Amino acid sequence: MTDTSTELALLQGARLKGRLTPETAAVFVGDEGQALLQELEARGLLKAGAAGARLTSEGKERLASLLGEERETAGVGTLTGLYAEFDEPNHTLKEVVTAWQLRPGGTVNDHSDADYDREVLGRVEAVHAVAAPLVERIAAEVPRLATYSRRLAAALARLDADHRFLANPLVDSYHQVWFELHEDLLGLLGLDREDEAKAGRA
Repeated sequence: MTDTSTELALLQGARLKGRLTPETAAVFVGDEGQALLQELEARGLLKAGAAGARLTSEGKERLASLLGEERETAGVGTLTGLYAEFDEPNHTLKEVVTAWQLRPGGTVNDHSDADYDREVLGRVEAVHAVAAPLVERIAAEVPRLATYSRRLAAALARLDADHRFLANPLVDSYHQVWFELHEDLLGLLGLDREDEAKAGRA
């Protein structure tokens, strides 16, 4: 039987990704992802499909229950302070992604200027220098979130060779991992992304 922490990680992964294949499940729970998917499908928490497994109604209820338990045991007061620190690298990363997509003046970046692209990609390292220790401090409060440190570092390591690892949602890119971490923090703190967006923090 899957322990509750691993179960939560996989169910939350299904929520964040929409669908889970054995490969994407491994992002959240390691090589045992395929066996765990089958277990949760057998319990009626996930439903298999051609594009991957998705949450069932029972799975959504179970996820909400497990997140509620995690919230009760987490240091919410400390997390609130850490989330306030999260705003700086979050804002900077949004600027970097915008710069990757649009040149100054608003023209589309066609990636024909290697020097410009190199400068933008270099700014991700500055974001990571602030983000990495912050994510480690967050994981000290909520151990399940420790996987984000590994995933962000892995995306950064692949970025020079494969530029998809900046912001492509179809791979475990830096921005995609960051977005999922943000979603996790919003859920833990009971915050609404739309409200946070209006406040300039999403």
